[in-house]
Amino acid sequence: MLLGYAYHAFSFSLLKYAIPLFLVAIPYLMQGKIKLTFCTRDILIGITVSAVVLSPMWYFMSRRGGIFVFLPATKVLFQIFGVAFPEEIYFRGFLQDRFGNHIKAMIVVSLLFSLAHLPQLIFYGDPYSLLTFFPSLVMGFLYMRTANVLPCTIFHALANIIFLGFYDIL
Repeated sequence: MLLGYAYHAFSFSLLKYAIPLFLVAIPYLMQGKIKLTFCTRDILIGITVSAVVLSPMWYFMSRRGGIFVFLPATKVLFQIFGVAFPEEIYFRGFLQDRFGNHIKAMIVVSLLFSLAHLPQLIFYGDPYSLLTFFPSLVMGFLYMRTANVLPCTIFHALANIIFLGFYDIL
């Protein structure tokens, strides 16, 4: 978390790439195995839950006058491989699994996930950063039900892409 705060506080652009590497490296160094499997069932679960949960967000953002703008491919790829995947490896695949992968662990990890996004409020005044707790619960639930970081990563990436597609306009 300190790397995240340093990144936002001091604008160390190098940390933008170091943080995802750190989030992936630490679980492997401390645990050795992350539950990531590419199976059709879990992919469909990730897509279905994303559609059900993110549709109201899409509707709400559209009703507020927002227009969705497709992100450039580089931003989409960074959201998938530089944000969603490393964060899910660390928060769900490592922390939630370490805490027992049950409801209490899901809530604790969601609180930690929200704290990790707090610098966006502190340094940029972004109040939406406080809302990360709620999608984190969805990601935690997906991991709790599947014991696979892939559905969580799908949801996380799609949520970020939709949010940023609207947020850049609002």
